[in-house]
Amino acid sequence: MKIECYKVIGLMSGTSLDGVDLAYITFEKKESWSYTIHNATTVPYSEKWKTRLQQAIHLPENELNALNEDFTAYLSEVLQRFLNKIAEIPGYQGIDFISSHGHTVLHQPEKGITLQIGNIPKLAILTQQTIICDFRVQDVLLGGQGAPLVPVGDQLLFQEYDYCLYMG
Repeated sequence: MKIECYKVIGLMSGTSLDGVDLAYITFEKKESWSYTIHNATTVPYSEKWKTRLQQAIHLPENELNALNEDFTAYLSEVLQRFLNKIAEIPGYQGIDFISSHGHTVLHQPEKGITLQIGNIPKLAILTQQTIICDFRVQDVLLGGQGAPLVPVGDQLLFQEYDYCLYMG
């Protein structure tokens, strides 16, 4: 069976440290792929979280692992609040999955290195949702730069444009 409609939450945190970005989007294929953004928000980081995430690159492994656990718990709380919010949208019937980038701590694709935190298996357990992830990790493992993350998405969703400017 070919699925031609996906209800998705996109979740990511960038090195700008402005906060956790969330979007509830429907992707639908008729003659071509299209999308509808139903709700999008940024949950700003507290000063405590900004500081912890800024210092992550300098942490020893055990402290980085602890940060990963804490950040995963934080993401699950943010996601649950967002799920509760979008559940109030008229016609809401649930989501198919959450697409999670996590938070980039270190990114050196020329060396084959990238590290994101936001422990995905545990996040799936805490939210009781299907999570797809590791886009950047997989791309770097395959020899890519890990950004932009989804050129095939750009091709499918924005094919009427000659150029796409990545502002990430």
